[in-house]
Parts: sequence; C-alpha cells; structure tokens
Amino acid sequence: MKLELLYCRATTPPPSERPPILFVHGSYCGAWVWEEQFMPYFAEAGFTSHAVSLRGHGGSEGRFNHASLDDYVSDVRSAMDHVGEPCILIGHSMGGLVVQHCLTGENEVEAAVLLSSVPPSGLASSALHMSMYSPDVCIQLGLLQSLGPSALKDDVIRRALFSNSTPTELVAHLLPRFQPESQNICVELLNPVRPRLPRPRGKTPILVMGGDHDVLVPSLALLETAAYFDADLDVLTGAPHVLMLDTSWWKPVADKTLAWLDAKGF
Repeated sequence: MKLELLYCRATTPPPSERPPILFVHGSYCGAWVWEEQFMPYFAEAGFTSHAVSLRGHGGSEGRFNHASLDDYVSDVRSAMDHVGEPCILIGHSMGGLVVQHCLTGENEVEAAVLLSSVPPSGLASSALHMSMYSPDVCIQLGLLQSLGPSALKDDVIRRALFSNSTPTELVAHLLPRFQPESQNICVELLNPVRPRLPRPRGKTPILVMGGDHDVLVPSLALLETAAYFDADLDVLTGAPHVLMLDTSWWKPVADKTLAWLDAKGF
C-alpha cells in the first residue's frame, strides 16, 4: 500500500544539522493541510519536512472505512521508516493522538509537537461538551461523515474550525478538500487505548499547544495531555481548532513551534 508523502526541502541553510519533521494530519483531511502554510514556512527556517496522508486520505492508497488507531500508527511508522532517520513529529487533532502512540517503538523520535490534540483518554467528555453547547457542529460533522463536504454549511464549519478573521472565501475554498473518516476511528477516539509513556518519562521533548476557543478539543483536554506526558503546554487565547490553516493563527503557531524547537536545541 502506497502512502502519499509530501516533501519540502529546507530552503535556507540550518545553523546546524536539523532533524527532519514529519507532519501528521487529523480527521477528515490529508497531508495537504500542512502544504498550505507550514511546510514552506518551516523550510525557510531550515527544516526539511514531510507530511503523510494516512491510508485512504489525500493521495494515499488503501481504504479508511474500517481503519483503526493501530492502522494509522502503522502508517506513520511506515512514513518514519521512509524518512530514514530520527525525526520530529508534529500531529494535529487525531494526528496528535497517533503521534502519542508513536513515541515508543523502534522508530526514534527526536521531539513531538501536539497541536489541538485528542488527549490520551479520548474525546468522550469533549463530545458531550460539544453536544450541549455546539449541537449544530455535531450535526455538521455527522453530515460530513455520511454525505461528504458538499452537505456542509460554511458558516457552521467556519465557527467550528476557524477564527472569525478567516475569510469566508478561504473556508469555501478548503471545505471541498475535506472527506469522511473511518467509522471505527470515530468510535475508538471516544475511549482509545492509552498511549504508553516514553521511558524514561520526559526524555522526549513534547510540546502541547492549542486554543481556548477550540470547539472540538477544549483547554481541559490540553491540560490532560500535558500532564500525562509531563510536557510543555501553551494554551493560546482566542485560537481555534485548525491552527495550521487559520489566517490569524498559522504563523503565530508556527513561530511558537520554531521557538520551542530552538530552545530544545533543534
């Protein structure tokens, strides 16, 4: 099974030999979410980067219909094998949980950044919160799952994923690229198997970052993830869910990530 692996070579000489970055997308999308802004921006900072599309997503082969968390972890480990050297993992939303499960194993991970990440305990409490306070978002995600992106309302998805400053035209441009997700993973994310902790705990530098205006992954979920891994935490006031695509937030988030990597010696 061939997986789509986007590639962006560093365009400026790094101050030292920097490890490559592997980006892991979340539900309903593909590697393309990183290609829009993050990959060229990190290349300008001296990082060669890759972005994998999980099976059945983007340009990857395979079927996502019954894919499990273990299947997606296997896809990322295959991408790491293709990169061929220890890398920095950056995962968003569901991809953040996949990254958490890749922190132990044969592949060596230099560092990890978890953006708006599903917490180790899953999304059960977050789903309950969303059903009470944003029921229209729940309905729209159900329509995306059953009918595809053509059934979505731009204004609801914009509020669910983006900040108010993101132009409606950009949201309308991006929505057709979203896709349904595995039914299995949608259920599994509610109460997944907890990721094993790296040994010794705290050896792998980890940054947890997300926004307090995230409808899908609230701040308490970020706190849980940071506490579980003894990780650094950055909760961004006013930031939405899709940090790498939002007009107002992609660059501050990229800059914060680069500053953190620099502080960790990368």
